[in-house]
Amino acid sequence: GCSGGGIVTQATNLTGNWTMTNSSSSGVTTAKCNIVDSSGSLTIYNFDIVGDESKDWNTGYGTLNGSTISASVSGSYTNIYYQTVSTTVYFEGTIDSSGIYGTGTWIQTYNVSGNFYSYTGTTIFTKG
Repeated sequence: GCSGGGIVTQATNLTGNWTMTNSSSSGVTTAKCNIVDSSGSLTIYNFDIVGDESKDWNTGYGTLNGSTISASVSGSYTNIYYQTVSTTVYFEGTIDSSGIYGTGTWIQTYNVSGNFYSYTGTTIFTKG
């Protein structure tokens, strides 16, 4: 049989509007989105980087496993040279027991004509 103790506490449901404040060597960006949490399976809608409305973002997806969140959103835009740029933002981190605050890291990658660029930084997740 199985033995062992312990209680796994799932962070509260993450459904709602979220703000991610991302810091890296290139500065601070703020992203906003709406998350729908279906038993830990996350769907991310209306992702937007404040002040950078030129990008068209797709619906994003992620998971909440215990207090660990991981999610990614991809999109594309046309740069000043009329090239299509594909970009993906990947978040991972920990949501605290309140379910409204967390910290972690983010990685944003860009693909321009087969050339890849990547930026990494820290992020703060805030619900509301």
